[in-house]
Amino acid sequence: MKRRFATIPEALEEIRRGRLLIVVDGTKRENEGDFFIPADRVTPRHLLTMIRHGGGIVCTAITPAQAARLDLPLMVETGHNTEKTGVNFTVSVNASERTTSGVSAFDRAKTIRILADPAAKPSDLTRPGHVFGLVARPGGVLVREGHTEAAVDLARLAGSEPAGVLCEIVGAGGRMARREELGRLAQALGIRMVTIDDLVAHLQRHPLPPWPGPALVTKVATTTLPTVFGPFQLSVYRSHPDGREHTVLVKGKLRAPVITRLHSQCLTGDTLLSLRCDCRQQLHQSMKTIRAAGSGVILYLNQEGRGIGLTNKIRAYGLQDQGHDTVEANHRLGLPADARDYEVAAHILRDLGVDRINLLTNNPDKEKQLANFGLTICARLPIEVPSNAANAGYLATKKRRMGHQLILS
Repeated sequence: MKRRFATIPEALEEIRRGRLLIVVDGTKRENEGDFFIPADRVTPRHLLTMIRHGGGIVCTAITPAQAARLDLPLMVETGHNTEKTGVNFTVSVNASERTTSGVSAFDRAKTIRILADPAAKPSDLTRPGHVFGLVARPGGVLVREGHTEAAVDLARLAGSEPAGVLCEIVGAGGRMARREELGRLAQALGIRMVTIDDLVAHLQRHPLPPWPGPALVTKVATTTLPTVFGPFQLSVYRSHPDGREHTVLVKGKLRAPVITRLHSQCLTGDTLLSLRCDCRQQLHQSMKTIRAAGSGVILYLNQEGRGIGLTNKIRAYGLQDQGHDTVEANHRLGLPADARDYEVAAHILRDLGVDRINLLTNNPDKEKQLANFGLTICARLPIEVPSNAANAGYLATKKRRMGHQLILS
């Protein structure tokens, strides 16, 4: 009698034989199952099974490099993504030639194969369409234990292009199918199930090489910038696939551990001299600290409003005017208290040759995230700036509700 779940080698053999799998994530995550097949192996018959027995959306997981190559923007910008698992949908697409409406199993199979093709061009696809792209996180399931990353990792392990087709499985009662029902479906269809937990364990023992394609960030411009705190080398990096531009200030020759500041863009504080926050003071103090040390780096990240964007930030200010604190205001807008992700920052630092840092911050989440992305935090350097009547409540909320390690006057 076959085991309930296939081992990873058994699952890979099923894939190479052209058979679907059901990929199941953890009970502490979504606890759901998706049909899966590598995108370059998909056939109309596979899609018919997914559509008839799955009932969910047919998606194709791809790498950031492929999304950039095909000019596929995210459906929702990173800072506005409020989906609980942070899944990154692209705009929907159809194959641009030799299809009808794009919705048939034959049309969708053609579209999906284009999404997997490393030689495909943006003009090979029309937008919108009937296939949704999903952009996986670099590092795969070792970084994010989602179906998206599992699809890319399984495709790579099977010797396919790094892209996989997924379709969520809806149960007979209309709710998402759980493990018992998934097991019965797998048995009825004669296919195997595999868990993301087992995939993680396999890749920890047998790691894949780094993901193919261009880096998550690209340096696009460099100059020298004279400032009131002395000259800095200014560079602009573009992140993929969102196309956001981030500014980097470097002073001197960077020697480990490098004094480093991650500073989120703040139009109101840094440029318009608002008193509602302490952003400008933190930026200036960081520049002074680096000037005194003779070297260091500041990443000025395109993360306005702790990642929710300028419009939502101003809406949140309006709610704060009505008596809500900064956390409550974001939540009333349906947004997280802090939507920032520092993966791009980690990639920029690596591009600069920086892997050991003394981090200028009061925010423990920055330390945690950078450490998770493989950087070594040698020391945390607190930034002490005075409060004022306009921002005292805001700073108190950051300390009390967000864990910022502030010394309040």
